[in-house]
Amino acid sequence: MIVRDGPKQPRYPLALIHPLGPLFRYLPLSLRRHLLYLRALGRWGNFRSPRLAGEKAQWRIINDRRPLLAFVEDKLASKEYVKSALDKAGLLELIRFPETYWVGTDLRELQALAHKLPARWVLKPNHSSGRYILLDSNTKPVDWNTTAAISARWLERDEEERVFGHWAYSQARHLLIAQERVGTVGAGLTELKVVSTGGEAQYYFYGDRLNPHGYYECHFPDGTRFSWGEGDDPFQYYPEISNNVRHLLLDAARAISAPFDEVRADFFLWEGKLWAGEITAYGASGLTRTAGDIDARLGAAWQLPDLTAQDPREAEWRALLEGTPKGTLQE
Repeated sequence: MIVRDGPKQPRYPLALIHPLGPLFRYLPLSLRRHLLYLRALGRWGNFRSPRLAGEKAQWRIINDRRPLLAFVEDKLASKEYVKSALDKAGLLELIRFPETYWVGTDLRELQALAHKLPARWVLKPNHSSGRYILLDSNTKPVDWNTTAAISARWLERDEEERVFGHWAYSQARHLLIAQERVGTVGAGLTELKVVSTGGEAQYYFYGDRLNPHGYYECHFPDGTRFSWGEGDDPFQYYPEISNNVRHLLLDAARAISAPFDEVRADFFLWEGKLWAGEITAYGASGLTRTAGDIDARLGAAWQLPDLTAQDPREAEWRALLEGTPKGTLQE
């Protein structure tokens, strides 16, 4: 069992001044975002008339409450949206989706279906980030008590909405998901993440979950590599993806991102096949250092929306959050 249970909570006295401590969350959201930006980038940002992509990400967090964003951080809702967007673009048959086995809040319900589960699967919250449990009963029986104790904490409100002010997480349904685990034992998945503005990809980056160096391979849509941060050495870890995969990746990202002013669509590559992952409106919370003019270049491509404009698809976005879907083992 491999567990990732979110960020570590700071201890006293550091907790008194740390963003994840007990006090920071009570500051006004705008001040919180300014302090987080200052802490990450070493400078004060302009969030009223933002120019840089990182500044525009802060503007979104502080101001944007459109229904278009409400479903984005709900994993089940965004999965249905991605399927629909790819279907309309004629790409659905070319991209795979991990199977959802079970959805609920009481893990005892899933335990009762354990005989139907495959040996390898993933448990994650529907409404949070950076939390999952990778299980493999081929190597060790599932410890249901420990798994239940960990996942029970996930049903509570966490730092995404209470501290960072990522509003869309507060709109997501608080549910647990048991899902297909793609890949084989001992082999990492190549993760491909595409950032798009106005329905056009601006760059993509990829990596391997087993690689300790993180996600360094950044590419513009034509495949040209670029360095994201100062001091990066990004050109030694991962082989280039094929042109066929790159074109499919960008076509899929274009279909998914069409209604958004900015969004990141995640995929992963396994045995030559592209699998759809999640989408997010808060990639890295807009708090990453960039080299050269990358921040300005991406900021210029990101046209902020008119928050007063009517959205003719509002009912469609709201419908994505209705009800509680069932997994294949519950049908």
